[in-house]
Amino acid sequence: MNDHIAEGRWKRIRGSAREQRGKLTGNELERTEGKLEKLAGVLQEKYGYARERADEKIERRLKEFDRKHIAQAERANRMNKRQSIGW
Repeated sequence: MNDHIAEGRWKRIRGSAREQRGKLTGNELERTEGKLEKLAGVLQEKYGYARERADEKIERRLKEFDRKHIAQAERANRMNKRQSIGW
């Protein structure tokens, strides 16, 4: 995922990151400004990760985030369809 996509969804991603990474503070996440490279740097500082491991962690979390929100959107669509046909 590139920085432009991550920046566009940063507020939702930031909240999810706080839930999953309790040790990262809001200030640390704000400092990254939605930039994946900066987030990798924060993970390296905080956890001592090598750059490759930090990138892998970020990718995995972003994929989990996407799966979760896609599933929520699909459920909402199904509910809207049911309501529109009177179920």
